[in-house]
Amino acid sequence: LVLASRGGALASGAATEWAQLSASGAAVTISRCDVGEPLDARRLLGAAWGAAGASPLEGVWHAAGVLADGLLARQSAATLRHVYGPKAHAAWLVRRGCAAVPLRACALFSSVAALLGGAGQANYAAANSCLDALAAARRRAGAAGVSVQWGPWAEVGMAAGSGVSARWQASGWG
Repeated sequence: LVLASRGGALASGAATEWAQLSASGAAVTISRCDVGEPLDARRLLGAAWGAAGASPLEGVWHAAGVLADGLLARQSAATLRHVYGPKAHAAWLVRRGCAAVPLRACALFSSVAALLGGAGQANYAAANSCLDALAAARRRAGAAGVSVQWGPWAEVGMAAGSGVSARWQASGWG
């Protein structure tokens, strides 16, 4: 199991989960990688193939993302790149890197923002829509692919403490 992150470290508060993974007997490594950068993505996938040896890479779970809310009139190429890079562009690079690999699983962590939108989240909603379309294209081609549109839950993740849950509840979503 290769866990990749731009910082190359566990998220704060993940020590318990790391201990469980380590105790499971699985070979787990953490790799510093920005999968939105083509060279990093190629290096990561090459290392995963090398680590797998005779066992090919079997699955990808893509859960990267960045929030950079802003009204549509204030969006720019830079703000779009900032959000698209780790989300949509990275998923595309991983897809290209695994094109010849018969993955048993390809799970893309999207957001319900792709379905429902969100105030100031045009860039984020669009990037997540790309993941949904990529998973659908994989399925149409007979390959494994699913996109899960996560919403804010239990005040954890990117939406924690941002008032997202309160705004959703005010709009009638629980």
